[in-house]
Amino acid sequence: MGLHGMPFDGSDIYQLASRLGLPDLEQAARAAGVMTVLEISAYYAERRIRHSVARALENQLGEIELQVAYEGVRLETIPRIAIEESRMDKLNAVLLAVKFRSLSHQRDLSYEESSLWLIQRAAGSHIHGIMVAPDRPVLPYSTIVNAIDEYLPEAIREVPLRSLR
Repeated sequence: MGLHGMPFDGSDIYQLASRLGLPDLEQAARAAGVMTVLEISAYYAERRIRHSVARALENQLGEIELQVAYEGVRLETIPRIAIEESRMDKLNAVLLAVKFRSLSHQRDLSYEESSLWLIQRAAGSHIHGIMVAPDRPVLPYSTIVNAIDEYLPEAIREVPLRSLR
């Protein structure tokens, strides 16, 4: 039966980061020098694509480092990518414009979606997250999905299960 007969609570997606070996999001946000953390967990219903968690850490010097963990890939082999501050500024401006901090999950989500994203933003001990179906565009969620596609495309590269073996 798997997940598909169960009521949807998204718990699998919330647990993805720890399953892939990433430190707790709140811990990451409270680390010395860290201002904000943006995390995008991508969960794929069709098991041809590896689940992933992208975490962009912005420090007090304005430097932004992105790490993307993929299911089945050892964390220590994953490079950290420097992201230009201007790209993150544009993405943050979109999140502000759509009032991300007060949004709730996109309605009527289920594990039947071809993909689901959990987008979480953390600063200090404050964490806010929403779940969206990127393939089912509804405002304002589609605005967020499009902004991530445009300003942080490295965060959501789809990696087929076969390609890394």
